[in-house]
Amino acid sequence: MNNGIGFKIKKLREQKEISQEDLAYHLNISQSYLSKIENGLIEKIDFLFMQKIADFFKIEPQYFLDDQIVQNNTDNNHNSAVGNIYSTVTIHNTISESVLENLIQNQEQLTKQQEQIAQLMAIQNKLIENLLKN
Repeated sequence: MNNGIGFKIKKLREQKEISQEDLAYHLNISQSYLSKIENGLIEKIDFLFMQKIADFFKIEPQYFLDDQIVQNNTDNNHNSAVGNIYSTVTIHNTISESVLENLIQNQEQLTKQQEQIAQLMAIQNKLIENLLKN
């Protein structure tokens, strides 16, 4: 698939003369995972990862969405960015307002979850410190 997301990532990477290993490092993924994405073996890529790639290459995320089918995953309770209900949206050069709103909600939920994880890790570290002192 010559216009798939993986192909577009590979094209950007090659234009910037960046190795797969270097790009994978900057994206905090393995080189083998990046290779699978570029070769079309992994086709479902979440919005946040596309945003991370877009930020790295200083391009608009829209670049990846043109003429693609994007799968937006949410759960019944809307407390997770990825869940069990699948709604498929076809995007052609524009993103509907509802898709953008859903993306923003998912990103906000993910941010909250990351903050909660950071708080839990801080508590865990304090507990470990206290145990080591005793």
